[in-house]
Amino acid sequence: MNESLEEIARQLMNKKSREWRAKNKDKVREINKRYWLNKAKKELEKKEE
Repeated sequence: MNESLEEIARQLMNKKSREWRAKNKDKVREINKRYWLNKAKKELEKKEE
């Protein structure tokens, strides 16, 4: 019972996330850009050590 309930909750969450991403493509793009810029910055800091 719990597994099916968790599965339903996961599917609902995924659906809502997909809908939000479809409506907010510009926000998704900015979030991804920020994420990868931070990754690159950390990589550079790691190489300097």
